[in-house]
Amino acid sequence: MDATATQLPHHIIESLDAIWDGQTADSQESSVLEFKEDPASVVAAKPGTKKISGNPRANLIEKLTDEAICLANGDAATGHIIVGVKDKTPGSQAFMGTDFDPIDIKQKIFNNTVPNLRVDAWRMDYRGVQLLAIHVPGALTLYTRKQGQATKRDGTNCRPIPEEERRLIRRIREDDDYSNRISSYPVEDLSHEVLTELRRLLRSHRQRRGIDAATPTGAQALLREVGLLSDDGSLKRAGEILLTPASTTQVTIRHLWRALPGADPKATEFSTPLLEALPALRRLILERADQEMVRVQFDSGQESAIPRFPAQAIDEAITNAIIHRDWRTEKPVVIDQSPRILKVWSPGPLVPGVDENRLLTTQSVPRNGRLMASMRSIGLAEESSRGFDRMWLAMLNTGREVPEVITSNEFVEIIFAAGTPDVAFIQAIHELTARFGDEIIHNLNTMLVLWKLWHAPLITLKQTAHSTQTSQLEARELLNALEDYGVVQRINNADEWVLSAQVAQLSGKDLPTAAASVQERIEAQLQDGNSVAAAELAERFGISRGEITNVLRHLRTLGRAHIDPAGPQRGSGTRWIATAPNTPR
Repeated sequence: MDATATQLPHHIIESLDAIWDGQTADSQESSVLEFKEDPASVVAAKPGTKKISGNPRANLIEKLTDEAICLANGDAATGHIIVGVKDKTPGSQAFMGTDFDPIDIKQKIFNNTVPNLRVDAWRMDYRGVQLLAIHVPGALTLYTRKQGQATKRDGTNCRPIPEEERRLIRRIREDDDYSNRISSYPVEDLSHEVLTELRRLLRSHRQRRGIDAATPTGAQALLREVGLLSDDGSLKRAGEILLTPASTTQVTIRHLWRALPGADPKATEFSTPLLEALPALRRLILERADQEMVRVQFDSGQESAIPRFPAQAIDEAITNAIIHRDWRTEKPVVIDQSPRILKVWSPGPLVPGVDENRLLTTQSVPRNGRLMASMRSIGLAEESSRGFDRMWLAMLNTGREVPEVITSNEFVEIIFAAGTPDVAFIQAIHELTARFGDEIIHNLNTMLVLWKLWHAPLITLKQTAHSTQTSQLEARELLNALEDYGVVQRINNADEWVLSAQVAQLSGKDLPTAAASVQERIEAQLQDGNSVAAAELAERFGISRGEITNVLRHLRTLGRAHIDPAGPQRGSGTRWIATAPNTPR
């Protein structure tokens, strides 16, 4: 090899050596390494080979441009392409070489990408064969073709990127990400044990997803594969957070166990690398959270044990706290657990742009994008780490109220209550899923509507928008869709819905299926000579006092109701009575 080969990271040279010694190039590819052959060189090397139709160099440029975009958009945001090596030919015969001009390919990739992607490219000699190396530097945004096509490296494959993920990639890379900064911690000081665990997690995650990609053996290659190394080989802050112990005076995570809420806690503190601390913390929490509260028997003969807190909700809450916390402060994440209450406290406010009233519908913008991407690549975080929707759904599926979220400029806290699981609701959901399908029923928005209708005779458009954290337009479309499926039915063309007759029958609960609207039911009370108060009606119908007041005012406008002159004219003691025909308003 001449001097230009030393520009390559050591793990790529090891891969080239492995191919020369009998491996195939595709067995050495990874999320940061791609091999390509030059068809023109193959034809030139074998006289008599059938000439390739069209322009093989132009086709190769197109492929290299696509691969460069794919690597740039991957979780590692970097990578190398080696041109001149056949994919499936083992040994020295794989090295066909290339005389491709590096300046030309750099310019072509630059011209055919948006924004213009600047790559490094150079010729290199490997054992007497001239190859071309292309380096995609750390990407700072999302890259696409001129026509807008974009792919992302996933193992050794390139997959199209949906619009929601495109927006997320842009926001992660364009924000100032603390976890993407360079750490002063030397790579050579990382423990063998933690690197072994990192390698195991990467291999296991890929096997579960059916990704056929080699797992690097060397430390540098492994760290680069999961996006924890900078281009110059320095460890990133995300790597320091995941792979190194906290300083001697610092605690990363504190777990408090209380026999009763408010009792003196038993504290367990974690200062080990996050890669080791997270599984240990989850085991500690689940030892008590997994205890069975009730066992639900279904008509099919199946049964299900309901734990104090669903494992998925716990896992999401902890992962969310780690990914979105402010790592610039030394305050720990605190889990405060008792048999009835579980609180997850994370230092730092909500990420800018995220509103506490839109937690379910705002796309996650992690404060620590590099940390999230690396955790996702080894299976420690979900592909979409919003998390709140899965916490909500896990609680509803086990017949409990959704979590409470408290936010401030200093922290975010999520509070789960074990409550008393509503066994009848769980059984009803099981029956409805069998009838309507998992996709319709086990959708968070559907579950929020069903939970409300399980505890109140109707749900209004405004309530639906509030529960699902969507606009009223979106809420109306949801209710219309559920009506089309036969899950709910609208009352008298009002903005009110009840469970359909079919759902009421399947649920086994005596619920109104042809209930009058709130307005009609209030009028019926008044016509019977009763006086009504907004607070009493709100409690009876399960809707807000403000909505009841609006109905009463509307009836006054219609000349059908007025405030009882014998009582208070303002305040909570105000009562309404029917207006007699022809009575002046």
